[in-house]
Amino acid sequence: MTTPTPRGLLAAPRQLAAWALVGYAGVHLFVAFLDWVGPERFQTFANRSAVASGAFTSLVELAMPVVAVLIAAWGNAPVPNARLIATIALVEYAVVLFLGAITFLIGLGGLENVNGLDVLGYLLLGLGRLALAVVAGLVTYHAWTRLGGSLAALTRPSSPVSPGPMPPSGPVA
Repeated sequence: MTTPTPRGLLAAPRQLAAWALVGYAGVHLFVAFLDWVGPERFQTFANRSAVASGAFTSLVELAMPVVAVLIAAWGNAPVPNARLIATIALVEYAVVLFLGAITFLIGLGGLENVNGLDVLGYLLLGLGRLALAVVAGLVTYHAWTRLGGSLAALTRPSSPVSPGPMPPSGPVA
């Protein structure tokens, strides 16, 4: 695989846009993770989790990877690294769903001394954002399979391993 050069990226604006979108979404995930695990004054872990749930499932995380994949995959011809971009977007959606669900559940414990409408809003909007992440992940998965990706290829060894000569099976003298 070739690494993109600056001149090659500027010649292919679709590829540059796709890399920028998927890259920014990755950086945003990393910063949201640091904000979640980093201690803050006068905030419990459950309160930080409630805030982080919104950060992990924000519009940036829901839209940017799928838009990057659509820019890279659709059109007259996919960009050269479209499958790699789709793979990175799939990993980002897996992280979004995992951390978003965990922080959503932990954040439920931080909703003490809150009125019922706020709790209902947290539940409905949090579950809605997780559902949107599933939809965006499915769109990305379909684009990835259209570009030639398959789950079977991920579990298969890259080079076939041939067994060596078998030792004789009999009594050893």
